[in-house]
Amino acid sequence: MAKDNDMPAEAEAGPNYTAPAVDKAFEIIDLVAGELSGLSVTDMAQRLGRSTSQIYRIVVSLHRLGLLRRNDQTDRYELTLKLFEMATRHPPLQKLIYHATPILERLTEETDQSCHLATVTGTSLVILAQADSPMPMHYTVKVGSRFPAMETSSGVVIAAFSAPNRQDMLLAEFSEAERAQFRARFEAIRTNGHERRGSDVTAGVINLSKAVLDAAGHPLAAITIPFLPQRRMRMEADAVLAKVVAATDQLTSIMQNA
Repeated sequence: MAKDNDMPAEAEAGPNYTAPAVDKAFEIIDLVAGELSGLSVTDMAQRLGRSTSQIYRIVVSLHRLGLLRRNDQTDRYELTLKLFEMATRHPPLQKLIYHATPILERLTEETDQSCHLATVTGTSLVILAQADSPMPMHYTVKVGSRFPAMETSSGVVIAAFSAPNRQDMLLAEFSEAERAQFRARFEAIRTNGHERRGSDVTAGVINLSKAVLDAAGHPLAAITIPFLPQRRMRMEADAVLAKVVAATDQLTSIMQNA
């Protein structure tokens, strides 16, 4: 008798059933996601320990589906925003962005500083929402942009509240001394509840960051103001940090009760 769902017999193997092409596609997407300048097919094959021909076939399919784009100048493949656009249709993420948007806009109006909401996926930080300062000179990041998570204050404050095994994955590429420095930052962030730190990327910018937590205390995202000192500011950095903390606490409360 045929089964109601017409499931192939081999699928009954459950967790042991694999689809090699799908596995390779995921490996490629995850690898390219962490590379801001993209990767060539040869680079991917070397890093994944697979043959160039294997990787090339999957890359061609991912390119055809619009998940990867090829830089004609360098022959490197980069991740498109298609996965990000698909992810933001996911109800929990939609809800987070929906509730965060007016909070970010109000935060910008009150502080005259740009701010953004970001989350960590894999080892990358992804910008989910952004509100620009009304000041003539301001700091902005494009929604959907990706950065190495541990090079950002948002990524570090999210990591600080993450499970130990998640922290280990995020710190895997760093030396023992660097891991110790990050763990000291994690401890300070958990103690203070936020981070105020000069940007490691942009001179003169002070990152003011706090994690958005779910009801179990797990990090969903982070709100960050890259504080840019300039003339005619209405608030100094400490006062702006207080606004970041209040805004993040508000979003945390909404998400925990949604």
